[in-house]
Amino acid sequence: MEKVVILGGCGFLGAHVVQAFTRGGYEVQSCSRKNGVDAREEGSLAGFLEKARPAILVNCAHHGGGIAYNAEHSLDIYEDNLMIGFHVVRAAVRSGVNKLVNIMGNSTYPGVSNLYEESEWWNGSLHPSVMASGLPRKAQWVQAWAYEDERGFCSIHLVLPNMFGPGDHLDPSRSHALTALIRKIWEAKNTGSQRVEIWGSGKPVREWLYVEDAAAGIVRAARQYDEMEILNLGSGQGCSVRELAETIRELLGWSGEFFYDAARPDGAPCKVFDVSKMKAKLGWAPPTELRDGIRKTIDWFVSTQHASAAAH
Repeated sequence: MEKVVILGGCGFLGAHVVQAFTRGGYEVQSCSRKNGVDAREEGSLAGFLEKARPAILVNCAHHGGGIAYNAEHSLDIYEDNLMIGFHVVRAAVRSGVNKLVNIMGNSTYPGVSNLYEESEWWNGSLHPSVMASGLPRKAQWVQAWAYEDERGFCSIHLVLPNMFGPGDHLDPSRSHALTALIRKIWEAKNTGSQRVEIWGSGKPVREWLYVEDAAAGIVRAARQYDEMEILNLGSGQGCSVRELAETIRELLGWSGEFFYDAARPDGAPCKVFDVSKMKAKLGWAPPTELRDGIRKTIDWFVSTQHASAAAH
């Protein structure tokens, strides 16, 4: 049985990746700061990997949050992610990992792109709103490329769109935008409010990937993909913030109105993947439709709120 270590395995994505590899028949270990492994310190991660000796290391560790959180904590986000990326590659090589599976966000793409195609990954500067989280990931890719060039180290780099689903952060500053919208609209419904404020114009288009699909795609790529060049994982379909809000409103049965605060930042205008390479290399596409995924996420969120209320 092949051994896999999931770094950041207690986080939103990482927890689902642990489950997906376990279902796939792997021997899985999770490591994160919650169980005493701090990847910002090289000795901490290296010591864990020396004992675990995994064949595959999956890096889901990341410091980040919503657009407001990122704006307020850019220095910590940049330094933490830079250190995590640097130490992950070095520790993986030195402990004899056969394959590093590195997970990156769409913040690594140029800010002016409308369609995120792998061949365009280096063609432009990052959007200022995500530079602190995106640049460290690109630096990590270069480091892994250098290790492959000089030592033949195998690593793959998967780029994911915005994610959503059960287990997301419930802290409004750290949750993904879709979960944050669910919370806002659910709270408005439960308090009788007829108004929900949304940052920005509502026009930006984003691609959303259900977290269980993301985890399944990562396992599939770990098995089938061995190239250094990045690979997009996603649906290739975009949805505007306004469309997203209207879908959530309908599924929650709220009858109020949205107020779009155009004085707040929108971020990049469009983030949608070209997934033709993914389909060719993996023979796979995410099975969960956006509306179905939103319904499942709402069910999880509401049950979590009810459980929390019952506990108090």
